[in-house]
Amino acid sequence: MKKIYLTVLAAWVAVVSLSAQVSEQEANLMRSILKSEVKVFFAQNIKLKSSEANMFWEIYDLYEEELLPVGNRRVAILQEIVKGKGKLSEDDADRLINEAEKIDKQRKKVRWKYYKILKKKMSTSIAVQFYQLDAFIHSQVTAAINEGGALVIPVGDKKEE
Repeated sequence: MKKIYLTVLAAWVAVVSLSAQVSEQEANLMRSILKSEVKVFFAQNIKLKSSEANMFWEIYDLYEEELLPVGNRRVAILQEIVKGKGKLSEDDADRLINEAEKIDKQRKKVRWKYYKILKKKMSTSIAVQFYQLDAFIHSQVTAAINEGGALVIPVGDKKEE
């Protein structure tokens, strides 16, 4: 795979998007830049014939559209963690971890759905490339967010053993 600065960009977008000092308009601009860079990454790394490109990008755009609410939920959780400076009640921490797990499962479900669509409408080869590239990007973005993010540390509400 060609080297890109996706991880750095993802970390920057995540940190800046979560900062209280950034306007919603600025956060949206940064998300838009990240979205564009992800498309460039796909274009550089997926092997498409010119006759396949239009169909791939139409399907990919639908994938991004379906994934948008999942990403928004993820950002909302991160904002809540940042707002609590990582220290949350045990109930809030448990709720956020449960929500994060649901989001992760939903993201994987959407990726799998589009893998099957690409496999059916295009080819297994293209579907596999899509799946691997998307999984790689998601892991890099997640690692960048985790590297710069606050840990969820439940405080209070400790149950006596």
